[in-house]
Amino acid sequence: MPSDELDATTDVVMLAEHVDGLGQSVAQRLDDNGIETVADILIADEGALTDVSYVSETRADLLRETADEIADDSDADPLVDSVEVVLEATLGEKLQVTLAERDAWATPWNVIETEEPVEWESAHGNNWHTRRLRLSESASGTAKKAREFDLVLAGDEIRVEEPPVERVSAQPDAPGWGVESVGAVGRVSTSSLIQLQADEGQENAKPEGDDTWRKYQNRGETA
Repeated sequence: MPSDELDATTDVVMLAEHVDGLGQSVAQRLDDNGIETVADILIADEGALTDVSYVSETRADLLRETADEIADDSDADPLVDSVEVVLEATLGEKLQVTLAERDAWATPWNVIETEEPVEWESAHGNNWHTRRLRLSESASGTAKKAREFDLVLAGDEIRVEEPPVERVSAQPDAPGWGVESVGAVGRVSTSSLIQLQADEGQENAKPEGDDTWRKYQNRGETA
């Protein structure tokens, strides 16, 4: 059972002291491969853990379960740098969003569409980024009545916006709400991730300007 003192910023070497079956040598290998904290375990891409030597599927499951347990602890903090969370979020990640003027939504939202971050250079030579993510309460992104919204990063500002008109569904809030923080708190199941990847592949394959494929998908006539 992880200690109550552990949180998303805890490094994996320290985590190994509290988790039976992890081991210091394996923790060091994880650290050497860029998986340095509990937060890195939470946001690791599918297969990233088992790519590390001596991390079997069983051990990877143990790591994910432990990280999820720590993240679910009411005293545990998500990643503190919200901009970094938005920039590094991948398909299937679960994000906890806290609005600047509203309470946080109790249920984490699932990343169902991603755009590549864009880096800009201002006239003063400063760099800033923009990125848009589509979030949904449906883990696979296929539920017809699932609420969706776009999480938009512009420089240091993060806000909630409604999706484009053709994707409008019942929204969690009015468009344009400012976001106070975004935390990475886990990932969807493997089956849901596979569905999201399939949907992304269909979106990328459709002819430009032709959206007729979607109505057939909704009727279950496409793979």
